[in-house]
Amino acid sequence: MSPLSWSAFGLIGLCISAEIAHELTFKLAANRAAGRENYAMALVREPWLWAGIVLWVAQTAIWIVVLQSVPLVVAFPLMTLSYAGVPAAGALLLKERMTFEQAVGAVLILAGVMCVGLSAA
Repeated sequence: MSPLSWSAFGLIGLCISAEIAHELTFKLAANRAAGRENYAMALVREPWLWAGIVLWVAQTAIWIVVLQSVPLVVAFPLMTLSYAGVPAAGALLLKERMTFEQAVGAVLILAGVMCVGLSAA
């Protein structure tokens, strides 16, 4: 397998960042709409929801560009960094509680992704 270019790694990193950001904006939208009389309408009117949708669309477009040059067996496992990044961002930015076991799981995900990333480097 040929090594991945820096631009491919950068685009994958951008996808991961966009995924983390859109999950955070969806959570913010859900929190702000919670408890309102008409939850669905409150959610639709929530700017954080629309910011998340824009990020989601952008991530999808970038992901398609990534897949033009990166094998799926490499790109997809690298994207799983978001499985560690979303909870970590939730804990850091939204002050959500992260248990020790969840933190260990995130570290194990990072280790696995490093194995995949180094095999493609």
